Amino acid sequence: MNIVSLTNVSKTLIGTPLFQAVSLGIEDSDRIGLVGRNGAGKSTFLRLLAGSLEVDEGSLARRRDLRVHNLPQTPLVQPGWSLLDFLLAGESPLVSLVAKYQALLHRADQADHRQLDAVSRQMEQLGGFQLEQSFASLCNEFGLPPPETTMDGFSGGMVKKAAICRALAGQPELVLLDEPTNHLDIESVELLERKLLGANFAFLLVTHDRVFLESVCRRILEIDRSAIFSYPGNYSSFLEMRAERWNSLEKADARREAILKIELKWLGRGARARATKSERRKQIIRDMQGAALERPEAMGDFGSATTRLGKKILEVKGITKSFGGRRLFDPFSFEFCKDDRIAVVGPNGCGKTTLLRLLCQQLDPDAGSIVAGVNTRIAYYGQTADELPGDLRMLDYIRHQAEQIKLGDDLVLDPARLLERFLFDGTMQQQKLYTLSGGEKRRLQLVALLVGAPNLLILDEPTNDLDIDTIELLEDYVDDFAGVVVIVSHDRAFLDSVCKTTLAFGADGHVNLFPGNYGEYRQALADEAAEAAAVATNLAAAARLADKSASADKSGGLDKTGSEASAAGRQRARKPSFAEKKEYDGILAEIDALEAEKAALEAVFVSGVTALEQATARYQALGHLIDSKTERWAELADLIEGGG
Repeated sequence: MNIVSLTNVSKTLIGTPLFQAVSLGIEDSDRIGLVGRNGAGKSTFLRLLAGSLEVDEGSLARRRDLRVHNLPQTPLVQPGWSLLDFLLAGESPLVSLVAKYQALLHRADQADHRQLDAVSRQMEQLGGFQLEQSFASLCNEFGLPPPETTMDGFSGGMVKKAAICRALAGQPELVLLDEPTNHLDIESVELLERKLLGANFAFLLVTHDRVFLESVCRRILEIDRSAIFSYPGNYSSFLEMRAERWNSLEKADARREAILKIELKWLGRGARARATKSERRKQIIRDMQGAALERPEAMGDFGSATTRLGKKILEVKGITKSFGGRRLFDPFSFEFCKDDRIAVVGPNGCGKTTLLRLLCQQLDPDAGSIVAGVNTRIAYYGQTADELPGDLRMLDYIRHQAEQIKLGDDLVLDPARLLERFLFDGTMQQQKLYTLSGGEKRRLQLVALLVGAPNLLILDEPTNDLDIDTIELLEDYVDDFAGVVVIVSHDRAFLDSVCKTTLAFGADGHVNLFPGNYGEYRQALADEAAEAAAVATNLAAAARLADKSASADKSGGLDKTGSEASAAGRQRARKPSFAEKKEYDGILAEIDALEAEKAALEAVFVSGVTALEQATARYQALGHLIDSKTERWAELADLIEGGG
């Protein structure tokens, strides 16, 4: 069922036409990813769908009473708000209804009782009474405190989690998510993936996270040069179909060029010939000239001159840091070497950003020391663009960094040409920074990073708000960078692409060093968990077999020792009974089972599992039992194979 319809929609902001004549529909089962370059209008498109912006031309129709929930790119929190206050500040109709109900409850005017009854009926009909419970449950899943907790002091990741819980709570029919993975740790990103995969509502999201797009989306919309193209399938399918579309366009443009070349020759055969040409044919030629394929302008590669590294780059010796009486990590030591590409991972609040700020000496450690080499030049790229001077023009901002910028290919540019290289044209260069989109600000920060010829890059969530094209250029830059790179990121594809070593923060404050990228680290954890589960399974299976063997001993009258049974057998010189033949047939299998249990216990000893005392006692008993069974087997063999 169609829940939103756009017909010939156009929108212009700050003199720039973002969309022109866009027509499309959104179904109630759609799972849509919206992609496009920074500044193309992705966030604006979400605001149009949410109803917070009006279209300039055309029409946008929503199904009547459609419940639309919105996750903004930067959620706003007022000082003193609790999580419940934050919930009730949401923009969805259901949240507005609950807020209205709460306000009526706290008013003493008796004349409002009739209105309160009417709102109560609406609450029952629309599920308003379940909203707070749903929100609290989601907060618990995302590791947030109870709803009455004040949000003062919340990190960016915690605020984003609260905003996600607000967007998913209640009974939405369409959820609009603008950069939902920004500031989240990887575990929370994967939890959100699971929530969206199991969703019974439609959603449209803007994200740069390629793994996330691949996992949750079944349709991709691309904003490209004021048009929106729709591709069925996930992100991989989108890449293939977009390449096919461009291949077809290139072939069609090549045919147009060939035909136009012939037509122009025909038109240029002389004044007399031109006078006899039909105006209609001349107009066709003019139309062909104006129909040249408009190719997207390519951004220049990131590159920077680098300062030569010395023998010592950065030495970290036994540093610790605490906030609010809580130690973030145990004494940490590390010596950085040339070409290090290090991923720093761990849950929100574990101290990843704090470690980066310690490394670039924005913070002092409580204990230990950090010593940089004489030639070490550190460039720090923070999580947000909050520190940019909003009232400064873009060109002036870069000029304050340097008047001449040398790039890695020995190219020297002035600030204006540098900005043009990264698709900031002359008009944009005169804009104040506060007018830029979030992605444009982040791209500008990256450009400014190149100016200082760094040899140690410290990148905190570098992919936040960047478009995918820019992220891929950044990946290339990091790959070719002649220095050291330390990265905190939730972007799994980015980490796997550029990092060779992983520093993983544990819940106990210990920082573990793993010699591999993030994907390899996660696989190692999975293998370790599978191995531990296999040991536990083998131990349990061996214990069951041992119990069964013990029961068989008692029921089969094997309470005599092996030597006593052997002596009795020699005295009687008889034929083996049917029961003894049956026992003989199965006794080797019993011995094998006991040996397996013994081997499982040996694996327990190696793994360092607790309850070793109990395992040791069982191990000793197994030794005696195996000896006894072996002696019994020898006796039965003599009886059956020797004289029987």
